[in-house]
Amino acid sequence: MAYDLEKYREKREKVLGVKKRGVNFGTLAAVISVIIILGLGVVVVPKSIAYFNTRHLDDAIYKLQNAGEWQQEIVAGIEQLAGVKNIETDANSSRIVVTFDKSVTGTNDLNGFFKSKGVKAILLNQVSHSQRLHTLKQEAKFEG
Repeated sequence: MAYDLEKYREKREKVLGVKKRGVNFGTLAAVISVIIILGLGVVVVPKSIAYFNTRHLDDAIYKLQNAGEWQQEIVAGIEQLAGVKNIETDANSSRIVVTFDKSVTGTNDLNGFFKSKGVKAILLNQVSHSQRLHTLKQEAKFEG
């Protein structure tokens, strides 16, 4: 019968004075891995959620051709259109920014609405909603 190393391990370690100290390497590696994964999750998950919430959104910036103020009933009518999420006006109400779901509606539908109401509106720009938010952040950083 062969000598069994595991059977007498504790006795050998006691005689040789081997003491178990610290944490096992596997446990330490697992803890560090969990910390790294949770840290990356805290950084990546909110950005991913924000992306998925805004991936179908576009912003269209409109101005009246006669450079007047937008009438409230026109703005309220735009809000009632399918796919329109938000409408913002600038300080003097000469421009509006319509945030809409591009998978539901588009600028053609908005232009058709303006035409049906007899409003002469000019599309100044159409940009991705997330890009516009990023631009606003950059402008705020330069201003403040």
